[in-house]
Amino acid sequence: MQVQDIMIPLPWVCKHEQTLKEVAHLLLLHGVDGLPVVNSRGKFVGCVGKKQLYSAIAKGIDFTTPVHELMVSNMMTVAPETALEEMYPLSNSMVPVVQNGKILGVVTREAVASYSNLNSSHYSMQMEAAFDAIYDGIIGIDSNQNILIFNKAAEELLGISKLSILDRSYLEIFPQGILHQVLENRQGALNQKVSYEDKTLLSINSPIVIGNKVIGAIAALQDISKLERVSHELEYTKKLKAEVDAIIEASFDSIFVTDAKGNVLSVNEAYTRITGIKAEEIMGKNMYDLVQEGLYDRSATIEVIETHQSVTFTQNIKTGKTLLVTGNPVFNDKGEFVRVLTNGRDVTELMLLKQEVEQAHSLSRHFEEELKKATANSKEMVINSDKSREIMDLTVRLGKVGSTVLIYGESGVGKELIARELHKNSIRKDRPLISINCAAIPEGLLESELFGYDSGAFSGAKKGGKMGIFEIANGGTLFLDEIGEMPVTLQSKLLRVIQEKEILRVGGTTPINIDVRLITATNRDLWEMARKGQFRQDLYYRLNVVPIYVPPLRDRKEEIPALAYHFLRIINEQYDLQKKLDQRLIARLMEYEWPGNIRELRNVIERAVVTSPDTVIKSIKLSGNINQDEKEYVMETEDSPRINLREKVNAYERDLIQHYVETYKSSRKVAKALGVSQTTIMRKVALYGISLGGQEEVNRV
Repeated sequence: MQVQDIMIPLPWVCKHEQTLKEVAHLLLLHGVDGLPVVNSRGKFVGCVGKKQLYSAIAKGIDFTTPVHELMVSNMMTVAPETALEEMYPLSNSMVPVVQNGKILGVVTREAVASYSNLNSSHYSMQMEAAFDAIYDGIIGIDSNQNILIFNKAAEELLGISKLSILDRSYLEIFPQGILHQVLENRQGALNQKVSYEDKTLLSINSPIVIGNKVIGAIAALQDISKLERVSHELEYTKKLKAEVDAIIEASFDSIFVTDAKGNVLSVNEAYTRITGIKAEEIMGKNMYDLVQEGLYDRSATIEVIETHQSVTFTQNIKTGKTLLVTGNPVFNDKGEFVRVLTNGRDVTELMLLKQEVEQAHSLSRHFEEELKKATANSKEMVINSDKSREIMDLTVRLGKVGSTVLIYGESGVGKELIARELHKNSIRKDRPLISINCAAIPEGLLESELFGYDSGAFSGAKKGGKMGIFEIANGGTLFLDEIGEMPVTLQSKLLRVIQEKEILRVGGTTPINIDVRLITATNRDLWEMARKGQFRQDLYYRLNVVPIYVPPLRDRKEEIPALAYHFLRIINEQYDLQKKLDQRLIARLMEYEWPGNIRELRNVIERAVVTSPDTVIKSIKLSGNINQDEKEYVMETEDSPRINLREKVNAYERDLIQHYVETYKSSRKVAKALGVSQTTIMRKVALYGISLGGQEEVNRV
C-alpha cells in the first residue's frame, strides 16, 4: 500500500504573500489547524498553523506581516508513491504529500498507525493484548482476505487455535462466513445470526477504511445461545398460555377458577352466557361472601377447599339457572393446594342437546338404506364404526358428482379401498378405474407413464408411441396414490391437465382431450409441503376440492374384531384352510395401537393363520419388525381357574400406579399420564400403601 492510498486531499492552501490576519481568517473559515503555503507558481514552500499565529501574538508581531516570514519551510515531505512501510514509525503528526513541487494532500500519523496495526509484521504486543482483553471474539482480515487478528475470546468461542489460522485465507477457515463480502462491498453487516456447531452467535461486521481505501474488515462475535434458549422458552410459554386461554374461552362449558382461599381469579365467556352473571360482578370477590349474599345456594369451590377432593352436584343460581357443576382441586409440583377449577353446564341446554341428537339420529335414517345398498355387496370394506359409516355415507353422496377428491390419512388405513368405493358408486362405475402409485415409479419414467409418448420421443421409445395412464383411464377414474411424492416438475403439468382437460404426450405436439375423474391420496401434509415450497400451492387447491380423512385404526378400534374375522375368512379361502381365532385374542388385538393400521392387522392375522399348527389359533405376535422385539400373546389351552375379580383388578391397579409413580416421581404427573384427577391418585396411593417419596410424602402426611 502507498501513501496516496491513505492521504487526505487538501482543497485549501494559502499564498506566501498573504498576511497573518488573512491566514487566521482562512483557518477559522475552514475549521482547520494549519494550511500549506504555496508560492506564486503554486509550488509548496512550507506550512503555517495556529502554533505560528500564537507565536506571533506572543512576540507582538504585526498581523500584516507576510506569512512566509513565519511559516515552517523545512518540513519533511513524501511522494504519493512512497510505500507506507517506509513511513513507519512516523514522528510528525502529519506529512505533506508533494509531487513535482505541488502539494497533493497530507498523510496523518493516525492513518499510518492504523495501517501498521493491520500489517502482521508490525502487529504490536500492546495491540494484541488489547484485543485479547476484549470479551467478544474478534476476527480481522487484511485486504487480501488473510486472517490477521484472532483474539483469545475467538479461540474459546470457536474452538480454533490462533496459531493454526493466522495469515491463512479467511474463506479456507470459514467457508460460510461473510467477512470477505464486507471487504468487497465496503459495507458493514450488523447483528447477523450465525450458527456454529451447537452455538448461536451474533456477528457485527465492519470494513476498515483509511482515506478512501478499504484495508481490511473486522468482525465481533457474541455467544447468544443461552439468550436464544431463554427467548425460545419465553415464546413457548407465551404461546402455551395463549393456547390455554383460547381453549378455556372456546369451552362450551363454563369454567370458574379461584385461588386456594376462594378468591375468584377468572371465568370464561361461557360462564356469563350460561349464568347471566358478568365477570366484573364477581372477579376478585370471595366465594364465601358470594354464597352468603345469596348469589349461589351452595359452592363447589368451598367444598373442594374444605375437603381437597373433587365434588359434583347441581347448583342453583340467583338468576334462576340450574347448573351441573364439578369442582376439582389443583396441586402444584410440590403437592401444595393452589387452585380450584370448577366447570358447569346448564342442565336445560343439556336436554336441548339430547333432543337435537335424537333429531339428528332421525335425519340419518334417510341415508341408512343407501348406505346398506352401497356396502351390502362389498367384499373389501368392513364398516363397523361411526367414523367408517360417515366416510361411506360421504362416499355414496360423492359418487353422484364428478368433483376431484383428496383422500388423506396414515399409511395402511385403506385409502385405496375408499377410492374403489368412490368409483363403484359413481356414474363411471362401468368405465375403468386405473390406480398408480407416484412413489413406485422412477421420476424419469413417471411423465411418460402418465401422459404417454410419441414415436421417437426419446432413445428406446416404442415405434408408434404409447398411450399414457390418462388416456387409458379416459371416461373412467384415475387414482393417483402418494401424490405428495410427485416431482415438482410434473406437478405443473398435472395442474394443466386438470385445468385444460387435455394432455400432451412426451415428444408430441398435438393436445389430446380427456375426460377423467381424478382421485388422489397421500399420507403427508400437503399444505405444509406447499408452505415450504415442496408442493405447488395452486395444485393443492385443485386437488383438495373434497377432502376425505381416513382415521387410523387406533381411533376406530371397535372395527378390529370385524376386520380380524374378515381377514381370517379371506386367508382361509385363499389357502383352503379352516382356521379359527380364539375369542380371547380379540381383547389383546384391541389393546394394541396398530402403527401400521389395517395393513399391519392383516399381516398379523395372515402370519397367525399360516404359522399356527392348530385349528384354533391361540397365540399371536405383534410388533414383529427388525428393530423391535416381538410381543406374543398366548391363550391357555385349559379352562382358567376361578378367580376373584375384585382382587385381580385391585392388584393390577396397584401395580400400574406403582409403575407410574416410579416413572414420573410426582402425583400430578402420574394423574395426568393415567387420565385421572390428582385427588384420585393421592387416595389410591394411600389405599395401597405406595410411597411417593420426598416432599410429596411429607405433604401427604
